[in-house]
This record gives sequence, structure tokens and C-alpha cells, in this order.
Amino acid sequence: VGLEGAMLATGMGRGGRGPGSGGLGRGAQLGLFSGGVSRSERALVAGTDGSVEEVTANIAEAVQQYGPSPGAKKMMAAEQAAAEEAMRTGLYGIWRNSTGSADFCSRIGPQSRCFCGHGYGQHPWSQGRREQAPACSECPCKKFKYVPRRPEEVGEWWLPRRRGFDINIWRAKCKCGHGHDGHDPNTLRCPGSSGKYTSAWLCVACECKWEDHESLWECEEERRLARRPVGQAFMPLASTPGIQQAVLNAPEQEVRSSSLPHRPKPERSVRLMRERCPNYGAPAPTPAVGSLEDAFPPRNATGSRAGFAPQAQGRSSRPSIEDADAQALRTPMRHSSGASTGQAPRRTRPALPESSDSA
Repeated sequence: VGLEGAMLATGMGRGGRGPGSGGLGRGAQLGLFSGGVSRSERALVAGTDGSVEEVTANIAEAVQQYGPSPGAKKMMAAEQAAAEEAMRTGLYGIWRNSTGSADFCSRIGPQSRCFCGHGYGQHPWSQGRREQAPACSECPCKKFKYVPRRPEEVGEWWLPRRRGFDINIWRAKCKCGHGHDGHDPNTLRCPGSSGKYTSAWLCVACECKWEDHESLWECEEERRLARRPVGQAFMPLASTPGIQQAVLNAPEQEVRSSSLPHRPKPERSVRLMRERCPNYGAPAPTPAVGSLEDAFPPRNATGSRAGFAPQAQGRSSRPSIEDADAQALRTPMRHSSGASTGQAPRRTRPALPESSDSA
């Protein structure tokens, strides 16, 4: 059972691992919580004996009863378009985990996006297709590098369900906070620093980082020699024709929608993302202030410091922390006896009045 089935059942993931594509065969069993399979696959095993037949039956029942989620439907359509493109051209584009043994995590096709932010269609091949990967015609990108296009591909399936969320703005985030298209497309350098793109997410198919993957293209003969699926076997859900028919040929009006209705005014979480998350269209964060002296400049300081503008003429300013500390040092403390000292006075408990009651 491949992760494509897990995506349909849970609405959280996708992948290319399955019978005929480096996954499990007929009669095999999933390793229960052994760490050899992903969380999506382990979730599918619950309530079964772990056999492929029972897990496949559970997925088929869920698809028939609830239908695929809108995000899963769109991702399956993109996978189908990539498979059809591969069969038409004889060039199989895949996004593969270079550290694992699975065939691929995603197919590369007309709806795929490059690290530079442009689509696969804006990366034309040369006449002989002799290069390892096509270069971009819209920017200095020299090589197509696949990057997830939807939040579900990185396990953030809840984002498209938020009211007002725009899937076209979202970008796969780096640990620096910026989206992938904010980095140098060739060196992967982070904006404003010397670091390189480090994914703040994991691939939902193999649960590894983006840096662990590679984008490559194989001819049909190469895949045959490696005993990898080609032709119709390369289509998504090819190992489960019943589920494939129910998903790929389902009418649009029958697709279940779990998302909230679109409204011009997005919910608060989406507004905050637009204001604070650079990978969702927010401006780059300003550098942090270095010290308290920079954050609270003296009242009589001339000029600005650390980006603070000077006070306008004739405008009163509030006292700063530095002024308050200086005033406290200049003002001596006094005891009740009248003698001044630099130490704080000791608090004494007031005497209670004598009782006027007679014995």
C-alpha cells in the first residue's frame, strides 16, 4: 500500500511508494510501529492485521464513503498529468530521496514548481534534451529543482482549510523564515545571510528533508533495467484499479470539501501569517535592536541611534530608563530621623494604639 492511498484516507500526504514502485507487494505486511514506514502508513494499519489486502480495503471503503479531499484530488491530478507527460515524451521526471531505497516521492510534470518559484513549463528543454535538468527562461536558475507546491505535501494539511487562505501565496519555508523563492536559485543562499536553504518541514512521503532529495529524469529503458514501473504502471494508484477509478474519474461535484467557504475577510490566523510569515507574503523582519541603550536612547541625545529617528523640535519626550536610573542615584534616601543615606530605609511596623478597655 503506497502513500498515495494514505493521502486519500487521511488527506495528509502523497507519494510514489507502492506495489511495483519499490513498495510492498501482494501478501506482504506493514511493520507495525517499527520505524520502517511513515506515520501515515502506520495510521492505516490500525485495526487491521497489517496485510496489504485489509489496508487496501480500508482505503477503498474510505474513498467510497467520504471521497478524496479537495487537496488530495488536486495533487492526484498533478501526479496524473506528470505520468501522462512521461508516457508521451518517454522521459520520466521524478523527485527522489537520494538517501532511501524508494523509487520516488513525487512525479515531476506540467504542474510542478521549481525552487526558483517558476513552473516546469517555464523550464524548456533543449532540442536534444542532453542536459541533466532544464534551465529557467524567466530567471538565472540553471537547473530545475522540484519543491512542494501545496501545504499538504509537507504535512501542513490544515492550512488550506482556514478561511481566506490563499494557496498561491504559500511557499515551502526555510528555517530562516523565508520561502524558497526568496533564496538564490543556484547557490540556495538565504537572503541577508551566508546560510543555505534548510527546509523547516519534512517530505510527507519519506519524512526526510528537502536537502535529502534530488530531481532527475530517466528514460524508459533505464527504468526497465532497474525494474521500475513504466507506462500505465507509472500512473498514480496503478496497483489499486478500483481506488484509481474512484479518485481520478470522480466528478468535481462529488469531491468532498472540508474547507470553510471563501470570504473576502480571512480569519485571524491567516491575517497574522500575512503580517509575520515571509513565506506567506509578509515583509522581511527588521533586524533586532542590539541593546537597551539602543532601544531607549537618552532624552537629550543628539541624532539617532540604531535606526531611531531624532525627536521633533518642540516635542516633549518621555523619560528613558537611563534618565530614571540617574535620577534615582542623585536622590538620597532619608531615614525617619532625618539623616540622609544612600540605602533604602528599613520599614518598621506601626505601633498599635493602647486599649482603652479597663480590666
